Amino acid sequence: MFVGRRMTRNVVTVTRNASVLHVRNVLREKDINQVPVVEGRRVVGVITDGDIRENSASPASTLSVHELNYLLSEMKAGDIMTRNPVTVGPETPIEEAAKILNEKRIGCLPVVKDGELVGIITTCDMLNVLLEVMGVGTSTSRIELSIPSDMGEICNIAGIVKGLGLSIISMVSTVNKTDPATRFSVLRVNTEDIRELCRALRGAGYRVTTNYEDR
Repeated sequence: MFVGRRMTRNVVTVTRNASVLHVRNVLREKDINQVPVVEGRRVVGVITDGDIRENSASPASTLSVHELNYLLSEMKAGDIMTRNPVTVGPETPIEEAAKILNEKRIGCLPVVKDGELVGIITTCDMLNVLLEVMGVGTSTSRIELSIPSDMGEICNIAGIVKGLGLSIISMVSTVNKTDPATRFSVLRVNTEDIRELCRALRGAGYRVTTNYEDR
């Protein structure tokens, strides 16, 4: 999966000469938390709702609404934007974009191709990807199991599921930090009754859980 397939293409933008009051109104009207600042189609910065709060709270703490709006109308986007923001391309793998968002502790990444803005991807988009990958919202059931970190284990599990006439809708595997020799795998299968499948998996030697266990 690549950024270009999940990004928002019709990006709301502002210019560096836009007033901060205008930017704040755009964020509220569009129900978004950040907006790229552009010159033509070139990204020169990003402004977030946090930037606006940070630059208006302290000096405006005793101001009236009218005075605050005047202050924000005199302040320009270029004055408070984050300059030279981190960007990605449409061809960037979605997991790499998620890694950047997490490491940089930022809420969005402008998507740039040939120097021009073509989209934006946000932490909200990443959560939607996670929900989709995990199969949430489908008529399925969730099973978590502990499996050895050996070649062929996933194939064995798929064979058990297929043998019961079921299909795996999604499967995600993560490292077991307390036991590197095993991994946690979460399956979503196309049935609401998982009792027979759980029995079959346990019979094959897998540790199956359907509720949280602190281990």
